[in-house]
Amino acid sequence: MAGLHSTQRDPTFKHATYVGLTTEADPELIALSAQHGLRFSGSSYCKRGSAIFAFDPSTLQKSFTLRPTVLASLNNVVGPYGARLLELYQYHVEPYLPVVEPDFFVDYQRGSSMTLDPLLLAALYTVALPWLLQEDQALASTLETSKVEETAFTLFSSSIATPSIAALQAGMLLIQRPAIDSKVLNSQLVNAAYDLGLHLDCTSWDAPESEKALRKRLAWSLYTQDKWCSLIHGRPSLICNDNWLVQDLSEKDFPQPIGFASSINGENTGMLFRQMVQLTKILSTVLDAFYSLKAMREIEESGNNGTRVILDRAKPIQISLKEWFGELPPALKMDSSDTSQSSATGFLHLAYFATEITLHRCIIRSLQTSSNDEYLAHICRSAAKTRLISAMDFVNRLRPEHLKSFWYFASSLSFALIGSFGSLLLATAPGQEEVDFYKTRLGEFRWTLGVSNRTAPFLAFAVENLDNLEPILRSLPERPRTTENDPQWSPRKRVRNLSPSDENGLDEDHSINIDPVSPLTELPNNALSAPLGLVSPSTSVETSSTYDAFA
Repeated sequence: MAGLHSTQRDPTFKHATYVGLTTEADPELIALSAQHGLRFSGSSYCKRGSAIFAFDPSTLQKSFTLRPTVLASLNNVVGPYGARLLELYQYHVEPYLPVVEPDFFVDYQRGSSMTLDPLLLAALYTVALPWLLQEDQALASTLETSKVEETAFTLFSSSIATPSIAALQAGMLLIQRPAIDSKVLNSQLVNAAYDLGLHLDCTSWDAPESEKALRKRLAWSLYTQDKWCSLIHGRPSLICNDNWLVQDLSEKDFPQPIGFASSINGENTGMLFRQMVQLTKILSTVLDAFYSLKAMREIEESGNNGTRVILDRAKPIQISLKEWFGELPPALKMDSSDTSQSSATGFLHLAYFATEITLHRCIIRSLQTSSNDEYLAHICRSAAKTRLISAMDFVNRLRPEHLKSFWYFASSLSFALIGSFGSLLLATAPGQEEVDFYKTRLGEFRWTLGVSNRTAPFLAFAVENLDNLEPILRSLPERPRTTENDPQWSPRKRVRNLSPSDENGLDEDHSINIDPVSPLTELPNNALSAPLGLVSPSTSVETSSTYDAFA
């Protein structure tokens, strides 16, 4: 398509809109208009790889004209704290959500008002405000914090109709703020990303490497955001893998940090972010395999075999989760001696537990409707209990430095999921011993959240969720005491009715024949012998055996 506008190092391209192949603007017609010096439909077009983008240079010019005035107004709101806010952003946010290019901070230091986007600057100020107030609580009465956030959202609302890279960056930061309707904001950002062509593979584009790297980081940040929005809101994901060609991230896609960010990342640039992306890919598989309407219909139509269908699908996913956790770099372990990294790893580990819980919730619910196999139910519930105890113990181990660090926007709901999962296990417990166990653990969990909430206000939702569930759980009738302590009782020795199709799956003693390589065989030694609800919480530690147990 000779004659199309070249965008090498052209800032106009940050406002260019991807032209889909089914629109009235056919690529061949656009190429013909360019060859004859004409403007198709009154727009200008450019080409990146095989993709066509439309743009209007006047849009950028208008933006440049207004920038000095808007920046002056914004800096008047933050007063002398602007530079400090950016330092705090670089220290607390940028290493873990790398959506802003280093040049932005360099331009800020130089006072270059023509290259600084006011919307993005307002978003950075807004996200960094909590850490400024931690440093000096007296500022809460003098600094117009609400006006900073109001300015950011006002600028965002006026920009999102004609999206730009800066608007997308700002939106990904603003969604981290509490009390934001992330469901609505996420839908706006996904649509804006499609407009900007972030779902395309930019590897072969004739563009600066820094721009291609930024597009990849933004794309995977959006992918992660969308999948977690899908989880916490119970809505279908807006990003479909069939329309996602973005290549995986590598170390070269992360620029060397500057300023305060360099003291955090060191040689581990983008490490936590890449691990979060990999975990989110597994979460996406969980959502597609168990929570899509098609998947749920298939499981429902399996009738009494629903639980086994779920377990068959879950096995490779559980192996992926086990491998992900086992391969975490030492610096990202909760007990890491690398204090520069460990304080912010809390949200990554919480995301892991939320993914595990999302998988096990589906299994536990299926036991109520599709399985009459007591032994299978026992195995599934034992594995679920192990996950719950590990998640709760993780929360117990959070220190003030963890709670004061950066937490991903989905973290508040993820903490609440732990309480909901414990409540589900309590509500479905077959015996009173198990009910009593979960009551005790949920009470301890509620107390821990209440104490931690003084340092981390975003935990208030998880506390409120537990308080709302408490009357429901209190109204449940008392369960019969189990007979598991009776020497004659054993789930593996019981007699059950067999169908011909069952026989190949049984050992000689008519117990389930478990594949030697199945994670089922990796349950803790006491998982089958201990009475339900009597496993000591002190046995739950963050080791590979904790995460191997699965049903």
